Amino acid sequence: MPNFPTIVDTLDLEKFDFLRTKREETWLATADYDILYIGQPKDTIIVNHFLRYNPPPPPPRFSSSDTLKFVDPNYINPLEGYSVNQSYGDIYKSWEESKINIDIGSIFSNEGSLPVLLTNTNEDTIIIGYENVLPIIMEAKDSLGDWRPIERRFSFMCGVGLELLILPPKQIVLTSTPVYKGDFKTDLRLKYGSNYSSTFTGRINYRQFESKFDENGDYKEEYKSENRID
Repeated sequence: MPNFPTIVDTLDLEKFDFLRTKREETWLATADYDILYIGQPKDTIIVNHFLRYNPPPPPPRFSSSDTLKFVDPNYINPLEGYSVNQSYGDIYKSWEESKINIDIGSIFSNEGSLPVLLTNTNEDTIIIGYENVLPIIMEAKDSLGDWRPIERRFSFMCGVGLELLILPPKQIVLTSTPVYKGDFKTDLRLKYGSNYSSTFTGRINYRQFESKFDENGDYKEEYKSENRID
């Protein structure tokens, strides 16, 4: 997409002040890339911070004499057409094997994040994530000039029953990436499967290259000491 769309955020930032602040992490962070818009390309996109799949409510209990099927007339799936059951997983290619353009904007409605536009450049519909989670991570160059992750992918406690997110060809997704703060200035980029964004400059804490967990999955002693964990 040659021109980044105009992004309009109507969220009351007085009530969500934390969204306006730069994010500081002292260990490897957990990635958090939600969907803010999904659909056809537009010149202007209105941000929806609460766009996510919601399963329909359970039907009420009926007596054995009731034969009518209950349908909740008020139920709306915000991701209708973009959310499918995992049984469709063999039909579509995943983000791991698909070409996805990643464009980063320079202006957002708050200083705590940058808008990110994803475009499906394939001829087919592809899987782009689960529920409302996009498996994107940020990488940074360390002091030796090597690219290393400063985020780890978000993982669900249980993957059973998760809906797949799909994106038709030429359609787009808007998400956002945090603006970190720290004393180490370096180049950054986003990684999404085998796709990378262009590089941009930012600041991080150098220890973001390290996980707070050891090889056994336990908290490191340094982390426990800092956070007063026994």
